[in-house]
Amino acid sequence: MARYRKRPIEIEAVQWTGDNEAELIAFTGHRFEAVPPQDRAEDPEITAQVFDELHSTWVGVFTGQHVIRGVKGEYYPIAEDVLAETYEAVTD
Repeated sequence: MARYRKRPIEIEAVQWTGDNEAELIAFTGHRFEAVPPQDRAEDPEITAQVFDELHSTWVGVFTGQHVIRGVKGEYYPIAEDVLAETYEAVTD
């Protein structure tokens, strides 16, 4: 088994509050949209979705998750506790 350590890179993220769709649309370049309640049959907890260009698919986003812009310009959701364990705030 090989072991790896994540390289120290900076990312940008915006938290989805359920009320800031315009902010996330601007952040993702129109690759984000809220999901209306009637369209949540698969998972009623998913309140939005973001397009993951690396995998050419829409990914569900739960209220409270952050949407990250990755190193290749891709967007994906991450839970707040995972964000806190994986990243630290940049203060400069």
